[in-house]
Amino acid sequence: MIREIFYHLKNKSGIDAQQLFSKSNNFSKIGRIYPDFISKNSNKRIIADAKYKPIKNIANKDYLQVLAYMFRFNAKMGFYIYPANNNESESDPESKMYLNEGTTFENNVKHKEDIIITKLGLIIPKSKDLTYSEFSQEMKLNETQLVKSIITDQDVGY
Repeated sequence: MIREIFYHLKNKSGIDAQQLFSKSNNFSKIGRIYPDFISKNSNKRIIADAKYKPIKNIANKDYLQVLAYMFRFNAKMGFYIYPANNNESESDPESKMYLNEGTTFENNVKHKEDIIITKLGLIIPKSKDLTYSEFSQEMKLNETQLVKSIITDQDVGY
């Protein structure tokens, strides 16, 4: 679906592992990670992480994981891709989140405009009356819409 613009790592086979750390100039396997998707555009790098759970269950550890990936690959933009139903809306104010800076101790917390994580739902057709062919056709349309949301709405330069 998005392989033309993203690398897709193969974590189950252990291929394409990336490393968080190395020692001096020595490349070694320290902190092996497998982001789901890393954009091929190195000038506007994007990290996308597929979560197979409802949007309301994407939280704490998920945020830390994607932020670590974004930091590692110098990405300013990240996405959570999750299964959605027709009732969930991308316009939900919680779907786009900006990284904070500052501390509550100094009373200077504000969000940064340039580091954004977006929760982006892939709508899964739920009608029991759909044939497999109709389901596949609807999924392809929904996948195309998801890719357009990443490319067009986020102005990532593809």
